[in-house]
Amino acid sequence: MEIFTVRGAKPDEQRDLTRLCVRATMHAGYDEAFIDRTMPALTVTLPFIAADFVRVAQDSSGNIVGVVSVTPTALQGIAQLHHLFVDPAYWKRGIGRVLFSAALVRAKQVKAGALVISAEPSAEGFYARMGAIRIGEAPFYFSPDIVLPNLLYVIPRET
Repeated sequence: MEIFTVRGAKPDEQRDLTRLCVRATMHAGYDEAFIDRTMPALTVTLPFIAADFVRVAQDSSGNIVGVVSVTPTALQGIAQLHHLFVDPAYWKRGIGRVLFSAALVRAKQVKAGALVISAEPSAEGFYARMGAIRIGEAPFYFSPDIVLPNLLYVIPRET
């Protein structure tokens, strides 16, 4: 089994990370018109990277195979997952789990006890397997015809 490591993203990786998000979204079945409408949500921004909110997964050769970002919110104790994308060439290898674990570590670092997730509909099952529960749904801001499940993951307290 291949080992994947996680590290902080670097500013010069911003464009490649955004492209990874686009590739994964297209591979999930969305067309170019959807990508055009939703680029603000797919873009990994330099401010997120500079604030240390973005983590990347890499393989043993140093190739970036996934990205995740987590930020604090205005609600004390709540963090938000913004991106969790795996390069389609690496799907079904456990990278999503590795990235979700990294997201939880980052959420704990910002003193969060829970992580909120607006999931792409086909990813809801993944988050449920991770332990998140559905707390509602809402239209996707950039494409209101798509309804996103809203999920909550309560981070276990360490004893």
